[in-house]
Amino acid sequence: MKFDLMKLGLAAAALALTPTAAFAHGSMKPQHGGLVQMSGETMVELVAGAKGVDIFISEEDEPLPASAYTATLTQTASGQKTQAALKPAGGNKLSAPGFKAAKGAKIVVALVNKSGAKVFTTFQTK
Repeated sequence: MKFDLMKLGLAAAALALTPTAAFAHGSMKPQHGGLVQMSGETMVELVAGAKGVDIFISEEDEPLPASAYTATLTQTASGQKTQAALKPAGGNKLSAPGFKAAKGAKIVVALVNKSGAKVFTTFQTK
């Protein structure tokens, strides 16, 4: 059987450009009603509410254990910077209870895992 390398190459390229390839690292759909950003392989979802700010972390749709990370969030709003520690709150959730996310603020989340690898994500609140 003879293979046409040109046709095989075109078929491989077409497959690589299909919409399913865009989801190779998991869904970007918020699972908790928040804002979602990717940093490398890590998906971070920021959920701001009346009781504070929660962060959910996952990789390829698999939750990452929050207890394996230390984390901080830094908010810049109206020229003022505010910082808070995010504490593991079970599963893949880290929380900053009582922290108020300002409308239109820039929030940077910094995660450091036990091996020292760092993940940074930036959010713009609505």
